[in-house]
Amino acid sequence: MRLVIFSGTSEGHALCRFVSACGGNSDVYVATDYGAAVMEPLAGITVHEGRLDADAMAAVLDADTLLVDATHPYAALVSDNLRAACTQTGAQYERLLRPQLDSEGVVTVPDTAAAVCWLNAHPGRALLTTGSKELAAFAAVEGYRERLIVRVLSSAAVLEQCAALGFAGAQVIAMQGPFSHEMNAALLRQTHSDILVTKDTGKAGGFAEKLSAAREVGATVLVIARPREEQGKTLCEIQDFLALRFGWKVPTPAQPETAPRFPLFVSLAGKHCVVFGAGAIAARRVGILRRFGAAVTVVAPESPSDIAVDHRRGYEKSDLSGAFLAVAATNDRAVNHRIAADCAARQIPCSVADCAAESTFFFPAVCEGGGLIAGVVSDGTAHGKTAAAAKRIRAVLEGMT
Repeated sequence: MRLVIFSGTSEGHALCRFVSACGGNSDVYVATDYGAAVMEPLAGITVHEGRLDADAMAAVLDADTLLVDATHPYAALVSDNLRAACTQTGAQYERLLRPQLDSEGVVTVPDTAAAVCWLNAHPGRALLTTGSKELAAFAAVEGYRERLIVRVLSSAAVLEQCAALGFAGAQVIAMQGPFSHEMNAALLRQTHSDILVTKDTGKAGGFAEKLSAAREVGATVLVIARPREEQGKTLCEIQDFLALRFGWKVPTPAQPETAPRFPLFVSLAGKHCVVFGAGAIAARRVGILRRFGAAVTVVAPESPSDIAVDHRRGYEKSDLSGAFLAVAATNDRAVNHRIAADCAARQIPCSVADCAAESTFFFPAVCEGGGLIAGVVSDGTAHGKTAAAAKRIRAVLEGMT
């Protein structure tokens, strides 16, 4: 059976790398020159560039073809044409679908026309992060030359389109993503935008970073909903499916070399730090953070260690807004894992009390004396030595004048 991939997302690109690494072969179709340019040469992968209509799609398929639709979740017409082409030719259709993310507290509209109507009814400056495809529709926003800032790809064709529609100069931000939480927040502040217009592009599309940045600066998020509810497989599910179908031996991922932990010393004075949990470990972390000047917020359903709890409830994603670092020290492994994942998505350093592998920074045993401060952490294999070493170092420092 022949494998064909219609790509248009980072997941599609990742799938091509997977197929190549497994020794497989695939014809890969991308719509634009940009889509072809970002696809590095891969053994077994043949890239075809250009938009295909339904008839052209059917022409490259047959009953011995397995087609993976890895196009963008907002490219509904393309997916419709691919399904029709598979029905016509007898090819097998599989959808690689980018999962949606939770998006509480946003304004959701069904399509671009509804977004234009909403903007016309709500004054304010808006940062458009929906790409260049629907820019012409947004020209119907009243006063769009003053109100709208557009963020688009930095290609000559896109910039020419922007200029032709009247978007020019300071209205256009031509940049290639992905964009971090910090970059999104900086752009909202720099452009004085109090509305962020986006699509639910999922984790790979930077949707979470847009939401968290908007919450930090107090901007309203206007989300254009996906065209339809779809069923499909995640990237991992598609990879497992193809490996089984084609009998591929999946290569073992290279294991990173073990490296010592870098002792980073930074100022915490006035920095917003959040600690989840109120047990003994959490209490120690709170004490250390406050000792070094951090503004600590404690979130926990209860307080067995009698430390002051700012929010007496469970974890919520919004608790991470504006955090410089976080500590996951609840007594629930699943909650700590979720905090770590959300911190990773927002690039917030996180210490996870019950899982060193999920921690992106490590709390040291702090040693002070003689105007000096030292921190001791293990290399991951010598946890029992940390307390003993810290005790000896403290004795040395305290003896210094």
